[in-house]
Amino acid sequence: MQQPLVSVIITTYNRDKYLEEAICSVVNQTYSNIEVLVIDDGSVKNYAEQICAKYSNCTYHYKINGGLSSARNCGIEKTNGEFIAFLDDDDFWHPTKIVKQVLVLLENPNIDCVHSSAAVVDEKSNPTGIYIGAAQNKVHKRSGYVFWNALGCWVVKSPTPLIRKKVFKFDMMFDENIMVGEDIDFYQRIFYRHKVHYVNEPLAFYREYDDARRLSLQREKFVGIEKKMFLNFKKMGIKNPFTLHLIAVKLLKKAIKENNSLYFEAKKTISSINIYFRPRYFLNRYF
Repeated sequence: MQQPLVSVIITTYNRDKYLEEAICSVVNQTYSNIEVLVIDDGSVKNYAEQICAKYSNCTYHYKINGGLSSARNCGIEKTNGEFIAFLDDDDFWHPTKIVKQVLVLLENPNIDCVHSSAAVVDEKSNPTGIYIGAAQNKVHKRSGYVFWNALGCWVVKSPTPLIRKKVFKFDMMFDENIMVGEDIDFYQRIFYRHKVHYVNEPLAFYREYDDARRLSLQREKFVGIEKKMFLNFKKMGIKNPFTLHLIAVKLLKKAIKENNSLYFEAKKTISSINIYFRPRYFLNRYF
């Protein structure tokens, strides 16, 4: 039987240091039917095209700079595969990642996204001994319909998911107006509509290093994302007022926590009564 085609989207922007390692980790998967699309989001120097040319199943695509969401959406539109995965240009995968995740999707037609834990590596790709993912006593909460236990609490680790292409509808793309934290918004919306499955082993490697350009380190830019997330839930067609109210409560709690951990001297204090009875008002007022 023909293996389903897996499309892997690697976005890159002015960062050539780790790109080939990322590509190699995909090309060298034990699963063979893979296409790799490298989306160059307007890099000043054309470093990626020459790297892509080394690999027969890797294609290079240049676009005008528009941000990570824009680059991923561009890649999605160009894919041919039944399943889609994303990989940042400074992360890489375990050789068995795709074969294990494809098996889950083939055996479970009601599951539309497979994710896992990830091992943290340093600047030189050496393991740090740190793992990011579910604590052992919470593994069971990462599979199935996870929306309510995930909202405002956790999201999939960026280099780990494999997703059915049918998930990507007009209202289930990355929000190009969100420059930082777009994956938080995107995966929480997936959780609302689709069931997921968690593989309790590190199938990807997440790189941590000091570089001011890393978006994950620019915490101040995450402030206010909850308001944008609430609007995106409404755009999905959620009309039940009670459901929207509960979503707003969870997002407001998260917004307060993130703001106060970052701006200790300028804490936002909102009473529990206001959080539970006027969450939308305070999301709009403060964030």
